[in-house]
Amino acid sequence: MRQITQLILREFRCFSELSYEPGPGLNFITGPNARGKTSILEAACVLLRMRSPRTSNNSELIRFGGSAFALEGLVQGVLGETRLSLTSTPPVRSLKLDGVPQATTSDYLAQGRIVWFGSDDLMLVNGSAERRRKLLDSVGLQTSGSYRSYGRDLRDYDRALRSRNLLLREGRSRREIEAYDHPLAESGDRILGFRRDLVASLAPLAADSCRRISGEILEIRYEPGATVPMMETLLSSRDEELRLRQTRVGPQRDDILILLNGIPAGSYASEGQRRTIALSLKLAVAALLNQENGRPPLLLLDDIFGELDPSRRDALLAGMPRGAQALLSTAELTGIVIPEGSRIHRFTEEGTLEMVASGDSVSGLIRNPGSES
Repeated sequence: MRQITQLILREFRCFSELSYEPGPGLNFITGPNARGKTSILEAACVLLRMRSPRTSNNSELIRFGGSAFALEGLVQGVLGETRLSLTSTPPVRSLKLDGVPQATTSDYLAQGRIVWFGSDDLMLVNGSAERRRKLLDSVGLQTSGSYRSYGRDLRDYDRALRSRNLLLREGRSRREIEAYDHPLAESGDRILGFRRDLVASLAPLAADSCRRISGEILEIRYEPGATVPMMETLLSSRDEELRLRQTRVGPQRDDILILLNGIPAGSYASEGQRRTIALSLKLAVAALLNQENGRPPLLLLDDIFGELDPSRRDALLAGMPRGAQALLSTAELTGIVIPEGSRIHRFTEEGTLEMVASGDSVSGLIRNPGSES
């Protein structure tokens, strides 16, 4: 089991410097708004996965007026602690493991996995298909047996797709366009096959989570953007692509059909039902990563408790993989059943972060399960 025991932020978001030491279980970060609660969770994500769930532009992560940011962390594993270091001076990024510079990202990324829970997870249900594809990709890039090959396939496919679409837009000859069919289909077939198997693995886990949260029946089905072998679909769509000047088939058109009680959820589910579905999907991802990697991922829950009724809050905390470490940001603890052994840090009005309860002392702060926020 790997857990982060120290997180240091320098010139990151609103912090000139901050040191944070989470415990092994649930870690609540609370306090007034605009103090940096979300930024701590974001820093953990960036440190472990080299990307932010909130922006694709690393320049936005730098404290105002600065030119770079740095993150450090200690990750505790069975064989001891490993120190991770990430420094970003856009567009340059440097990585270190125990002080040793890393020329590639594979060993660095193997140090930790995460699942991010955010208030915008509702968009997984009624947002664009791109949201659901990104969820599948996040799992593929964190699965121990596939993350190197899956990432390579995504890159290869994206390069071939961009080149092929450029030729189509320019109205180039059929022969030039067909030169990209083979590399596109080769990587596309592997992506399609992986996503098909991934959705099949996630489906029963998501259904189980939904059943525990609300008692409803959740189904998810993979809707591929092409058949396998993909080359056949490319050939059959050739005339349409030449007319529309765009590649019309492939993984970039994949989607997941979500049914709740047999009805398409994107169009007919209530807001409460959409929240249940989103939680179920994220808990399914956490459970699958636990199965695939032999240890639970780090769970990052950003200010979602105010969006949930008491029963869903309780079901979410109860549905986390056994032994999982979680960082949870929330403005208020009122109405939250805080498990014993949790750790609570609070931002003061002055902006400092202090630990107010840990371990057995949390028992006095446990709220009644039926209380309202």
